Amino acid sequence: MPSDNTSLNSDKELVQKIKKSSESAFKLLFTKYYGSLVKFCFYRIRNLDVSKDLVQEIFTNLWLSRDRLDPEKSIKAYLYKSATNQIINFSKHSSSKNLSFDESIFTKGNSNNSNLENQIDIFSSIEKLPEILKTTFMLSRVEGFKYSEIAEICEISVKAVEKRMTKAFKILHKFLSN
Repeated sequence: MPSDNTSLNSDKELVQKIKKSSESAFKLLFTKYYGSLVKFCFYRIRNLDVSKDLVQEIFTNLWLSRDRLDPEKSIKAYLYKSATNQIINFSKHSSSKNLSFDESIFTKGNSNNSNLENQIDIFSSIEKLPEILKTTFMLSRVEGFKYSEIAEICEISVKAVEKRMTKAFKILHKFLSN
């Protein structure tokens, strides 16, 4: 059974190869993280095309600055931190927020109206969270990151992640109980 260390070691090896301009290593890294990064961006900005563009820009910047990569640091954390920064920049420069959404998010499992309404209520409540709480919550519950990984991505302590999650749950409970 492979451990997380196997993944970290392979990421480390990929970064070392990318630093040496290995296009095949770059393609492997791209393939490994592209989908989850697009999903992460999409959950935050609700526009699939823009999400894809932001992730493409992340990888373009990564390739252009590959000589500055540090194989000892988590590339996963770097990519998600870059995604968070791209989202913040996009939000600042966007004249109006695009609130469209892809209904496929809500069609996991049952597609009956009651379940769909519940999922939309949860989704709407998550959207109302303050940005830092939403980021932390999405990284944990949607992307499946451990608190230690979230701490690294957000450049905060694990205790701060725990506090943010507690606060997010309290707010969500309040929203959903109304």
